[in-house]
Amino acid sequence: MNLVFASGFLLPQHIGPIEYFNGVQQLVMEKGHPMPLSHPVPPLGKSEARSAVLAAAIRGHFPSGPIHIIAHSMGGLDSRFLIARNADLAGRIVSLTTLSTPFHGSPLADLVRGESADLISLALAAASDLINDTVGRLIDIGAVVDLTKTGAEGGPDVARTHPKIRYRSYAASGRASGRKTSGVLLIPHRIVAKQGPNDGAVTVESAKYGEFQETWVCDHLDMVGHDLDDVPHFAPRKFDHRAKFNAIIDKLQAEHPGS
Repeated sequence: MNLVFASGFLLPQHIGPIEYFNGVQQLVMEKGHPMPLSHPVPPLGKSEARSAVLAAAIRGHFPSGPIHIIAHSMGGLDSRFLIARNADLAGRIVSLTTLSTPFHGSPLADLVRGESADLISLALAAASDLINDTVGRLIDIGAVVDLTKTGAEGGPDVARTHPKIRYRSYAASGRASGRKTSGVLLIPHRIVAKQGPNDGAVTVESAKYGEFQETWVCDHLDMVGHDLDDVPHFAPRKFDHRAKFNAIIDKLQAEHPGS
Protein backbone atom coordinates (compact mmCIF):
# COMPACT_ATOMS: atom_id res chain seq x y z
CA MET A 1 0.00 0.00 0.00
CA ASN A 2 1.41 3.38 -1.05
CA LEU A 3 1.21 5.75 1.91
CA VAL A 4 1.92 9.48 1.89
CA PHE A 5 2.28 11.41 5.15
CA ALA A 6 1.57 15.16 4.97
CA SER A 7 2.98 17.26 7.80
CA GLY A 8 1.59 20.38 9.42
CA PHE A 9 2.55 23.98 10.06
CA LEU A 10 5.92 25.20 11.33
CA LEU A 11 7.74 21.90 11.93
CA PRO A 12 9.74 20.22 9.13
CA GLN A 13 9.43 16.53 8.31
CA HIS A 14 12.85 15.85 9.77
CA ILE A 15 14.98 17.59 12.39
CA GLY A 16 18.13 15.50 12.45
CA PRO A 17 17.05 12.02 13.58
CA ILE A 18 13.65 13.27 14.77
CA GLU A 19 10.79 12.53 12.37
CA TYR A 20 7.58 14.58 12.27
CA PHE A 21 5.56 11.34 12.28
CA ASN A 22 7.61 9.77 15.06
CA GLY A 23 8.41 6.13 14.29
CA VAL A 24 5.58 5.80 11.78
CA GLN A 25 7.81 5.13 8.77
CA GLN A 26 9.32 2.20 10.66
CA LEU A 27 5.83 0.96 11.55
CA VAL A 28 4.77 1.03 7.89
CA MET A 29 7.85 -0.92 6.84
CA GLU A 30 7.35 -3.46 9.64
CA LYS A 31 3.86 -4.10 8.27
CA GLY A 32 5.34 -5.01 4.90
CA HIS A 33 4.27 -1.93 2.93
CA PRO A 34 6.59 0.03 0.61
CA MET A 35 8.60 2.85 2.11
CA PRO A 36 6.11 5.68 2.66
CA LEU A 37 6.64 9.23 1.45
CA SER A 38 7.24 11.86 4.13
CA HIS A 39 8.50 14.71 2.01
CA PRO A 40 9.51 18.14 3.35
CA VAL A 41 7.30 21.07 2.37
CA PRO A 42 7.83 24.79 3.16
CA PRO A 43 6.94 24.84 6.90
CA LEU A 44 5.58 28.39 6.77
CA GLY A 45 4.27 28.42 3.20
CA LYS A 46 0.72 28.63 1.92
CA SER A 47 -1.18 25.43 1.32
CA GLU A 48 -1.20 25.84 -2.45
CA ALA A 49 2.60 26.12 -2.56
CA ARG A 50 3.11 23.31 -0.05
CA SER A 51 0.76 21.04 -2.01
CA ALA A 52 2.66 21.67 -5.25
CA VAL A 53 5.89 20.50 -3.59
CA LEU A 54 4.18 17.43 -2.20
CA ALA A 55 2.55 16.60 -5.55
CA ALA A 56 5.92 16.65 -7.33
CA ALA A 57 7.39 14.41 -4.65
CA ILE A 58 4.54 11.91 -4.98
CA ARG A 59 5.08 11.64 -8.74
CA GLY A 60 8.73 10.86 -8.12
CA HIS A 61 8.27 8.45 -5.22
CA PHE A 62 5.12 6.69 -6.40
CA PRO A 63 5.03 7.12 -10.21
CA SER A 64 2.08 4.74 -10.50
CA GLY A 65 -0.50 2.95 -8.43
CA PRO A 66 -3.14 3.99 -5.90
CA ILE A 67 -2.26 6.35 -3.06
CA HIS A 68 -3.48 6.86 0.49
CA ILE A 69 -2.71 10.17 2.23
CA ILE A 70 -2.57 10.53 6.02
CA ALA A 71 -2.26 14.18 6.98
CA HIS A 72 -1.75 15.97 10.27
CA SER A 73 -2.95 19.50 10.97
CA MET A 74 -2.24 21.88 8.06
CA GLY A 75 -1.21 18.86 5.98
CA GLY A 76 -4.91 18.14 5.53
CA LEU A 77 -5.51 21.62 4.08
CA ASP A 78 -2.54 21.08 1.76
CA SER A 79 -4.02 17.76 0.66
CA ARG A 80 -7.26 19.43 -0.41
CA PHE A 81 -5.30 21.71 -2.74
CA LEU A 82 -3.27 18.74 -3.98
CA ILE A 83 -6.45 16.90 -4.96
CA ALA A 84 -8.08 19.98 -6.50
CA ARG A 85 -5.06 21.14 -8.49
CA ASN A 86 -3.57 17.84 -9.73
CA ALA A 87 -6.01 15.82 -11.80
CA ASP A 88 -3.48 13.07 -12.52
CA LEU A 89 -2.90 12.41 -8.82
CA ALA A 90 -6.51 12.93 -7.80
CA GLY A 91 -7.42 10.01 -10.04
CA ARG A 92 -4.99 7.81 -8.12
CA ILE A 93 -5.79 8.95 -4.57
CA VAL A 94 -8.01 6.40 -2.86
CA SER A 95 -8.32 8.01 0.55
CA LEU A 96 -7.45 11.07 2.63
CA THR A 97 -7.27 10.62 6.40
CA THR A 98 -6.83 13.81 8.41
CA LEU A 99 -5.68 14.21 12.00
CA SER A 100 -6.68 17.43 13.77
CA THR A 101 -6.82 19.44 10.54
CA PRO A 102 -8.45 22.87 11.09
CA PHE A 103 -11.03 22.75 8.32
CA HIS A 104 -12.79 25.70 9.96
CA GLY A 105 -9.54 27.37 10.95
CA SER A 106 -7.70 27.69 14.24
CA PRO A 107 -8.59 30.51 16.65
CA LEU A 108 -4.86 30.99 17.17
CA ALA A 109 -4.41 32.02 13.54
CA ASP A 110 -7.42 34.36 13.77
CA LEU A 111 -5.88 35.88 16.87
CA VAL A 112 -2.52 36.51 15.21
CA ARG A 113 -4.17 37.92 12.09
CA GLY A 114 -6.39 40.25 14.10
CA GLU A 115 -9.54 38.51 12.89
CA SER A 116 -10.82 38.12 16.43
CA ALA A 117 -12.52 40.93 18.32
CA ASP A 118 -10.85 40.78 21.71
CA LEU A 119 -8.09 43.05 22.98
CA ILE A 120 -5.45 40.35 22.94
CA SER A 121 -5.94 39.93 19.22
CA LEU A 122 -5.45 43.64 18.61
CA ALA A 123 -2.10 43.52 20.37
CA LEU A 124 -1.08 40.40 18.51
CA ALA A 125 -2.18 41.90 15.21
CA ALA A 126 0.05 44.92 15.84
CA ALA A 127 2.94 42.61 16.67
CA SER A 128 2.22 40.57 13.56
CA ASP A 129 2.30 43.70 11.39
CA LEU A 130 5.65 44.62 12.89
CA ILE A 131 7.03 41.16 12.21
CA ASN A 132 5.76 41.26 8.65
CA ASP A 133 7.37 44.65 8.08
CA THR A 134 10.74 43.59 9.44
CA VAL A 135 11.20 39.98 8.37
CA GLY A 136 8.42 39.37 5.88
CA ARG A 137 10.88 39.43 3.01
CA LEU A 138 12.98 36.73 4.62
CA ILE A 139 10.34 34.13 5.44
CA ASP A 140 7.00 33.06 4.03
CA ILE A 141 4.29 33.16 6.70
CA GLY A 142 1.42 32.66 4.29
CA ALA A 143 0.46 29.56 6.27
CA VAL A 144 -1.07 31.74 8.99
CA VAL A 145 -3.54 33.18 6.48
CA ASP A 146 -4.63 29.71 5.37
CA LEU A 147 -5.10 28.62 8.98
CA THR A 148 -7.64 31.34 9.80
CA LYS A 149 -11.34 30.51 9.69
CA THR A 150 -11.74 32.52 6.47
CA GLY A 151 -8.70 30.96 4.85
CA ALA A 152 -9.46 27.36 5.81
CA GLU A 153 -13.13 27.52 4.87
CA GLY A 154 -12.22 29.15 1.57
CA GLY A 155 -10.10 26.20 0.46
CA PRO A 156 -11.27 23.58 -2.06
CA ASP A 157 -14.13 21.40 -0.81
CA VAL A 158 -12.82 18.23 -2.40
CA ALA A 159 -15.26 15.98 -0.56
CA ARG A 160 -17.90 17.59 -2.79
CA THR A 161 -15.91 17.95 -6.02
CA HIS A 162 -14.02 14.63 -5.81
CA PRO A 163 -16.46 12.25 -4.11
CA LYS A 164 -14.76 9.05 -5.33
CA ILE A 165 -12.01 9.63 -2.77
CA ARG A 166 -12.82 8.44 0.75
CA TYR A 167 -12.40 11.17 3.38
CA ARG A 168 -12.00 10.37 7.05
CA SER A 169 -11.14 12.72 9.90
CA TYR A 170 -9.96 12.44 13.49
CA ALA A 171 -9.84 15.09 16.20
CA ALA A 172 -8.07 15.43 19.56
CA SER A 173 -9.49 16.90 22.75
CA GLY A 174 -6.48 17.09 25.06
CA ARG A 175 -5.03 14.68 27.57
CA ALA A 176 -7.17 12.60 29.92
CA SER A 177 -5.63 13.63 33.23
CA GLY A 178 -3.45 16.36 34.65
CA ARG A 179 -2.76 19.19 32.24
CA LYS A 180 -4.76 18.98 29.04
CA THR A 181 -1.66 19.55 26.91
CA SER A 182 2.09 19.81 27.17
CA GLY A 183 3.30 22.98 28.90
CA VAL A 184 4.14 24.59 25.56
CA LEU A 185 0.55 24.23 24.33
CA LEU A 186 -1.21 25.01 27.60
CA ILE A 187 -1.83 28.74 26.99
CA PRO A 188 -2.94 28.14 23.37
CA HIS A 189 -5.26 25.43 24.70
CA ARG A 190 -6.90 27.88 27.10
CA ILE A 191 -7.33 30.46 24.35
CA VAL A 192 -8.86 27.96 21.94
CA ALA A 193 -11.05 26.52 24.73
CA LYS A 194 -13.34 29.53 24.34
CA GLN A 195 -14.58 27.79 21.19
CA GLY A 196 -14.77 24.27 22.58
CA PRO A 197 -12.75 21.14 23.39
CA ASN A 198 -9.38 21.21 21.66
CA ASP A 199 -5.87 19.79 21.56
CA GLY A 200 -3.98 23.04 22.08
CA ALA A 201 -4.36 24.25 18.50
CA VAL A 202 -7.51 22.93 16.82
CA THR A 203 -11.03 22.41 18.16
CA VAL A 204 -12.74 19.07 17.81
CA GLU A 205 -15.47 20.64 15.68
CA SER A 206 -12.98 22.28 13.31
CA ALA A 207 -11.28 18.93 12.69
CA LYS A 208 -14.41 17.22 11.34
CA TYR A 209 -14.47 16.56 7.60
CA GLY A 210 -15.95 13.78 5.50
CA GLU A 211 -16.60 10.71 7.64
CA PHE A 212 -15.68 11.74 11.17
CA GLN A 213 -14.18 8.77 13.03
CA GLU A 214 -13.32 9.58 16.63
CA THR A 215 -11.69 11.99 19.04
CA TRP A 216 -8.30 10.99 20.42
CA VAL A 217 -7.50 11.85 24.03
CA CYS A 218 -4.19 13.62 23.51
CA ASP A 219 -2.76 16.98 22.51
CA HIS A 220 -1.92 18.25 19.04
CA LEU A 221 1.61 16.86 18.88
CA ASP A 222 0.94 13.72 20.91
CA MET A 223 -1.05 12.67 17.84
CA VAL A 224 2.15 12.26 15.84
CA GLY A 225 4.26 10.94 18.71
CA HIS A 226 5.82 14.02 20.31
CA ASP A 227 5.40 14.76 24.00
CA LEU A 228 6.81 18.27 24.44
CA ASP A 229 7.05 17.72 28.19
CA ASP A 230 9.77 15.18 27.45
CA VAL A 231 12.33 17.43 25.75
CA PRO A 232 14.81 16.61 24.23
CA HIS A 233 13.52 13.13 23.40
CA PHE A 234 9.98 14.07 22.31
CA ALA A 235 8.88 10.55 23.22
CA PRO A 236 5.18 9.78 23.68
CA ARG A 237 4.94 8.90 27.37
CA LYS A 238 1.24 8.13 27.74
CA PHE A 239 -0.42 8.25 24.35
CA ASP A 240 0.20 5.27 22.05
CA HIS A 241 0.14 7.00 18.66
CA ARG A 242 1.64 3.96 16.93
CA ALA A 243 -1.39 1.89 17.89
CA LYS A 244 -3.66 4.54 16.39
CA PHE A 245 -1.69 4.71 13.14
CA ASN A 246 -1.59 0.92 13.01
CA ALA A 247 -5.39 0.79 13.25
CA ILE A 248 -5.81 3.40 10.50
CA ILE A 249 -3.45 1.54 8.16
CA ASP A 250 -5.11 -1.81 8.89
CA LYS A 251 -8.53 -0.31 8.10
CA LEU A 252 -7.29 1.08 4.79
CA GLN A 253 -5.67 -2.24 3.91
CA ALA A 254 -8.81 -4.21 4.72
CA GLU A 255 -10.97 -1.94 2.58
CA HIS A 256 -8.53 -1.69 -0.31
CA PRO A 257 -6.47 -4.91 -0.33
CA GLY A 258 -5.14 -4.29 -3.81
CA SER A 259 -3.94 -0.74 -3.20
